[in-house]
Amino acid sequence: MNTILGAVILTVVFATIAIVGQALVSRMVKIDVLEKHHSAAEAMLGVVGTLFSVLLGFMVASAMDKYQDAQHYERIEASNVASIFRVARGLSDIDRPRIRQLCRRYVDDVINNEWPKMERGEKINHGWETYQELWESVCSVVPENDRQNNLHQGIITSMQSLGEQRRARILLSETGMPGALWLVIACGALITVAFTYIFASQFPRIQALMTTMVATALALNVWLLSAYSTPYSGELKVKPTMFLLLKQSVLVVPDTPTRFLHDPPKSASN
Repeated sequence: MNTILGAVILTVVFATIAIVGQALVSRMVKIDVLEKHHSAAEAMLGVVGTLFSVLLGFMVASAMDKYQDAQHYERIEASNVASIFRVARGLSDIDRPRIRQLCRRYVDDVINNEWPKMERGEKINHGWETYQELWESVCSVVPENDRQNNLHQGIITSMQSLGEQRRARILLSETGMPGALWLVIACGALITVAFTYIFASQFPRIQALMTTMVATALALNVWLLSAYSTPYSGELKVKPTMFLLLKQSVLVVPDTPTRFLHDPPKSASN
């Protein structure tokens, strides 16, 4: 339901139900009877409409926050991998290529295995192996001097942040809105549309048009709630943009040691 086609189907279903309901009420109840209840219905619609609009608004805002969190986790996780990869260039000839190669494997696992599984709503178990190997490789580093010790501490800090963002990303991909909340939203939308039937009009087509517009607005808000509640799938899905950029621009650097460790200091000119 979180695709464009889902939005169209949802809108058509909502509008159809609204029009059919209006037609049934118009045939079963006379206009003069409905007009006698306009004042009471107007007050009740104000209460029901306000409650439902506040509820739906808060839920959409919460879903948008979830969507923004998904974008944030992806950016920070990829940035930590980039930091580990770059800082590892100052380590020994044994640790440097091992850590850098594991960074490449981790990024490949995230892009090619984990992201498609998150899009399908499946549990993630493949990338954890590479993640654990990367941790073990970092923990096995024995600094040879103070400079490598400082670099090692920086890598550990980045690994800790990487783990936090990774766990948050996976947890977010495996959580969704409970079915009870969807039931509340559906009932609230139907009740709101049903109240519009009481305000009968001498022009049935105009009333049908207005009812359709109300149903369409409700359907689009429900679709937004669905789309933002599943940030890794659908039309608005979060893509591994930073990981792809990392793979194309950063991980292509060779695993040779930094040249500044070998260049002799230049003498100051008079």
